[in-house]
Order: sequence, then C-alpha cells, then structure tokens
Amino acid sequence: MAEMEMTSESPEKREQSLLNLICLIAAAMFLALVAYNLFAAGSIISTDGLFFTVVPLLLAFVFLVVPGVDMWKKRKIAKALAASSEGGEVMEALADPHALEPEEAIHFAGSSRLFLSVWMWLLILTAFEVFLGYIHLPVTYMLVILMGASLVKAALIVAYFMHLRFERLNLVLTIVPALVICICLLLVFFPDSFRARNLRYSGPPPTPEGAK
Repeated sequence: MAEMEMTSESPEKREQSLLNLICLIAAAMFLALVAYNLFAAGSIISTDGLFFTVVPLLLAFVFLVVPGVDMWKKRKIAKALAASSEGGEVMEALADPHALEPEEAIHFAGSSRLFLSVWMWLLILTAFEVFLGYIHLPVTYMLVILMGASLVKAALIVAYFMHLRFERLNLVLTIVPALVICICLLLVFFPDSFRARNLRYSGPPPTPEGAK
C-alpha cells in the first residue's frame, strides 16, 4: 500500500511536472538560439544579431521562472517541515509540495454573481466606448482612452472568463510575461512599418496652376 501511495501522483503534481518540463524545453531552445547567434556573429555582432540574442535570452529567463519558483517552493517546504517532529506528515508533504495549498484556492472557479458583475462592467465599458464616438474629441485623446478601455476589458475577460485569476501562480508567470514580450516585439516593427508607408510611391507631385 505504501508503494502504491508513493507511485501514484496527484493531478496537480503531474500538471506541475509537465509545466516544468515544457518550460525547461522552451528555455533550452532559446538558449541554444542565443548560442548559435553568438557563434555565427563571430567577433563583430550586428544590430539584428544583438536583437535576436537579447530577446531569446530574455524569453529563456522568463520560462525558467516557473521551474525556479517550484524548486524554491519545495526547498521552503522542506526547511519548514524539517524542524517539526511529525515524520509521516513530513514525508507526505515532501512528496507533494502542493499539499499545503488550500483546495479551495486551487479549484475555485468563481460564482455566478461574480461573473454577472464582470459582465456588467464589460457592458458599461462598451457603452462608454460607443459614447466616445458621438462626442467630438481629439483623435489622440480618443485613441488613448479607447486603448485603455480595451486593455481593461481584455484583462477582465482573461482574468475571470478564462479563469486565469483562479489558476496557480506558475501558470500566470508563464503566460503573462510571454504575452507582454510578444506585444513588445510587435511594437518594435511599428517604426519600420511607418517608414515603409512613407516610402510608397504616391504619384507625381501636384503642379501649380498655370504651370506648363
């Protein structure tokens, strides 16, 4: 019976082990890309080479956060339980580091009242965005307000309707930084896009009236 208890793992522990494995594989791939860029660059590295070296290195560190947090949590639990005299509970807690986490915090998925309140806030924000279309505001102010309201709505949808608010911290640390980095990478190419738009041929310049 004891061997069966040791070999059987809880779903939370299996999910955590799979998440750690995926993060380690992704971090290893990004570190391999960094090593290849440094090896291919030689003694002189260009701006593009520096970009494709720093960004994968940052992504590798982001993916290493999750296994690092899990290892830190295991070591913290081991040190906290090493001072206690309850040997059986110590072995059980070391076998499952998530045993000390409350079950309600892991499996809680919100209530109908909470989702209705979030839905009402989304309707209010949408009505506010529609209201902005009927008043005369400068384009810059309107775009800033619309972008801010859109970010708030997206955060509410991801946090509550996609249940990211109730997930474990490791999953949040995996998704949110990667999403922020992807958005930053998109913003990097915006200046080149505007420059390419200005380089388009728009026909001959208009000639002044009366000129032959």
